[in-house]
Amino acid sequence: MSSKTRKPGAKSASQPESSLDLRALQRTPGFMLRLAQLKFFEGFYEEFAALGLTPATYAIFAVIRDNPGVPPSSLASLLRLRLPNLIKILNELESSGFIKRNRSKSDRRAVELVLTPKGAKLIEEGTKLTEPYNKRMLVPLTETEQRTLLELLNRMLPL
Repeated sequence: MSSKTRKPGAKSASQPESSLDLRALQRTPGFMLRLAQLKFFEGFYEEFAALGLTPATYAIFAVIRDNPGVPPSSLASLLRLRLPNLIKILNELESSGFIKRNRSKSDRRAVELVLTPKGAKLIEEGTKLTEPYNKRMLVPLTETEQRTLLELLNRMLPL
């Protein structure tokens, strides 16, 4: 297609990414949130690699730490994970000695998740990295903008 027959604003396929017109996508909250998530996840994998934590395992550890005895089904629902996928992760965490599954005293059919001392130590180490990591990732924003961003996300995504 010659430049004369191209739609206004359309870019040639050979143009570098930095010159592509993304204004329509930049006005799309879902797309921008996805890019932000990808940016945060990429940084997370680099920052937390030494601990062996992923965004999913960090979240799992944090929820279990803050809610000892949480059932796997509640954890899956909260973290928007499919239960079979969560069970696979929990199996790995349990076999590595990070979590323990206990039978509920009130309902013997129910399972409750707790951290082992090894798991508690790991999430403590991860938590120490979290604040400096978040500050580094949010450096383009002022502190007020950072608080506003979190307030808006929490309003949008009540947990």
